Amino acid sequence: MVKNNKNLLIKLILLISIIALISAFFIEYILGHQPCNLCILERIPYFLAIIVILLNYKFIEFEKFFILFLTIIFLFGTVLSLYHLGIEQGLIQESLVCDLKSGSNLLSK
Repeated sequence: MVKNNKNLLIKLILLISIIALISAFFIEYILGHQPCNLCILERIPYFLAIIVILLNYKFIEFEKFFILFLTIIFLFGTVLSLYHLGIEQGLIQESLVCDLKSGSNLLSK
């Protein structure tokens, strides 16, 4: 029973990660909304989660390590998202990382 719940949870995390990335790319490329640098950085935990989950299926003997790594990945993602939310809500002063205009200038140099 616990093994089935854990397997279901891992599959759910994989599905949510894939949907989140597809949604982000749809909004950026199809709808034409330009993301800030923090928006792009917030995609990294989803990419890492997909990779870790696929590795988990390949190397099942390291399942505990992969679950711990997934936890750390999503804790990092949560902190990054809360920081971004604080900037958007005006609770934290905007940094260079989130500034879209400055970020675009940095990339074009």
